[in-house]
Amino acid sequence: MKSLLGLVPYMRPYRWRFLFGIAFVFLANVFGVQVPAITGLAVNSITGSGFQDALVTLTVFLVAIAGLAGCFRYLMRRVLIDTSRDIEFDFRNSAYRHLQGLDPSYYDNMSTGDVMSRMTNDIDAVRMVLGPAIMYTANTVFVLPMVLGYMLVMDWQVTLAGLSPMIVMPLLVKRFGSDLHRHARAQQDQLAQLTTYVQESLAGIRVIKAYGQEDSSTRRFDAENNEYIAKSMKLALTQSMFFPSIRFVAGTGLLAILYIGARRIITGSMDYGTLVSMVMYFGMLVWPLVAAGWVINLFQRASAAMDRMRGIFGVESAVKDSPATETFVMPESLDIEFRNLTFTYDGAAGPALQGISLKVPAGRRLGIVGRVGSGKSTLVHLLLRLYRVPDGTVFVGGVDINDWPLAELRRAVGIVFQETFLFSESIGENIRFGALRDLSSDEAADLARMAGVHEDIAGFPMQYDTMLGERGINLSGGQKQRVSLARSLGRDADVLILDDSLSAVDTHTEERILNSLQDVMQDRTTLLISHRISTVAMCDEVIVLEDGAITQRGTHDELVSREGLYVELWRRQQLEEEVQTVEA
Repeated sequence: MKSLLGLVPYMRPYRWRFLFGIAFVFLANVFGVQVPAITGLAVNSITGSGFQDALVTLTVFLVAIAGLAGCFRYLMRRVLIDTSRDIEFDFRNSAYRHLQGLDPSYYDNMSTGDVMSRMTNDIDAVRMVLGPAIMYTANTVFVLPMVLGYMLVMDWQVTLAGLSPMIVMPLLVKRFGSDLHRHARAQQDQLAQLTTYVQESLAGIRVIKAYGQEDSSTRRFDAENNEYIAKSMKLALTQSMFFPSIRFVAGTGLLAILYIGARRIITGSMDYGTLVSMVMYFGMLVWPLVAAGWVINLFQRASAAMDRMRGIFGVESAVKDSPATETFVMPESLDIEFRNLTFTYDGAAGPALQGISLKVPAGRRLGIVGRVGSGKSTLVHLLLRLYRVPDGTVFVGGVDINDWPLAELRRAVGIVFQETFLFSESIGENIRFGALRDLSSDEAADLARMAGVHEDIAGFPMQYDTMLGERGINLSGGQKQRVSLARSLGRDADVLILDDSLSAVDTHTEERILNSLQDVMQDRTTLLISHRISTVAMCDEVIVLEDGAITQRGTHDELVSREGLYVELWRRQQLEEEVQTVEA
């Protein structure tokens, strides 16, 4: 239960609402416990003289008392349940903000489905302990002493006889509590796994169909679903044994009261009204005892859920602003310098980059080429501080990149990632995403023209209002890349990074787009990553990466005059273009 202490900061702003809600619980029980006593008096009045007048008076009084109790029960539910929803809102927002601040390395090792399950099902389990569990716990705390007080005053011997079976209740709680927690955690973990599989299979439905794996995918889903059902059934079995056990104990106590009370009536030592009142009071004890079992279940589920949420909140981002950012002054020009940069991903066998040293003057263009896995994308990811950068190895504008405020750094850099990602919004909204100011429709269209995608968009019936499917699935690969390029241009950043962003378009389209970007790149520090030599030929300098190290550097003309990977790639691409020309 220690894990639930993490909810205290979220509850603190609502402490007065909790106090009012608990006060309403108290008042509801104050009036509620009067109902059995008044009912007992009404029963006794039937056998006395003038019972009709007394019965009418007691009935009116009973209705009034029950009405007040009902009003306060409404208020307690309204206040406490509404408060739990507000805390759920705050807690979910806090979790989402925390997720937004985590490094990409966290998502490298976490499945999307698992995170989604924690953000939905687990948070809902936490909400239940903040609303219903607190409400029923307070109800039990208040009703037990009130009811027991009335019963002991009426007949302490009958009361003790009815309560004697309750001594086994702590044993039941201890016996089933740990099992409920274990099965609840197993069920929630399996639900996360099931959610992950569904999310991945739906996102990859075209791959599944292309390889004819529909039946295999269905069988895998059946297996995951069956496992979830099996773990849910274990939890349900434990619950089905727990709650009836509590009811059985309570029922045994009721039988004791009825038996002893009936014998007292026969001997004349107890009247009918007292027995009716005691039976009603004992009935008021049964629900809190049953609710206690349900509340224990809620606490166990919430505890398991908070353990899983701690897997999110317990992760701290390694990339965050340092104290040096407080005195940061924006440099006048944004040249980029790498000084003996060596970087290794967590858990990797070897470094992704080693001994990188180079400088890109402000306004110049650097081309980066190399085979797959040579470290090209890693280099620019570090320039955005998506991962922890070793101190004293990367400088922007002469300032250590770790001394830049993250917000300022990422405002200064616009990037088109190698893996294009578009949101399920309109094309226009995707282009405007990330812009530092509101862009008009004409400005968005101008960006699309520079990216060479305006004509394609104009051909859609809804043009820039065309809604995109998941990850922009209703666009071709080349169209997605160009929309992403337009989005990065809308940021109007001083540093522009194109990470193999035109690989899905043909060479002629690429040449046309690069020509339209000449003015854009004129005053910007630009890094162009590409497998195509034609893309980087226009750069002021080109570096060749192999196994994370720079093996060649120079202008395009200089590199094609030397033996090495660069000229090898250039010759191969020249040959491919000649073959395509002949075939055409």
